[in-house]
Amino acid sequence: MDNFKKPNLTNSKKKRTLSSKKLAESLKIKKECEKKALDIVIELIDGGLEESELLNKLYSINVCHYEDVVEERFILKQCGYVMCDKKLTDIPNQKYKISLALTKVFDITERKKFCSNTCYKSSKYLQNQLLTTPLWLRDKDIVPTFKLLKIHTEKEIPSDSIPDDVSTPIFTNDTKTDIEEQFKNVFITG
Repeated sequence: MDNFKKPNLTNSKKKRTLSSKKLAESLKIKKECEKKALDIVIELIDGGLEESELLNKLYSINVCHYEDVVEERFILKQCGYVMCDKKLTDIPNQKYKISLALTKVFDITERKKFCSNTCYKSSKYLQNQLLTTPLWLRDKDIVPTFKLLKIHTEKEIPSDSIPDDVSTPIFTNDTKTDIEEQFKNVFITG
């Protein structure tokens, strides 16, 4: 029994103290990042930001935060796109839209949170650029250059910026024939 060494209790106490300090520091950083992100979410819900302000704030939020902004703006009956200040009117009650021209049924749950197709596409374009790394680990990330789409012309939307699996339909306050035409323009040509 003399061959066995007793564990050095002072070293293990030091290691536990260091690891608990690191943990406390990490939790503090995480909490600060989340608080900053929530403050930004509140600013985005309120709207009225300049383009440069918005682009500078995007690094500090993630996709979940952006989705919260869209949802909260929809609850307030505002267009879900943060750069649009239009109010939503005539929000459809139905969940699906049937396109006779395309013989397809589209889920409009997400699409009806926006005032137009342009705002919907612009919002998705912005959302697809957001980083997926945890907020508190971003100090090592390279800050990307975020870009907004031009709101008034859909021709400026790059075709690879909108995911192919977006199955939400086009629904506006336009006439039914315009809606069918928008289906064709977005889902066939875009």
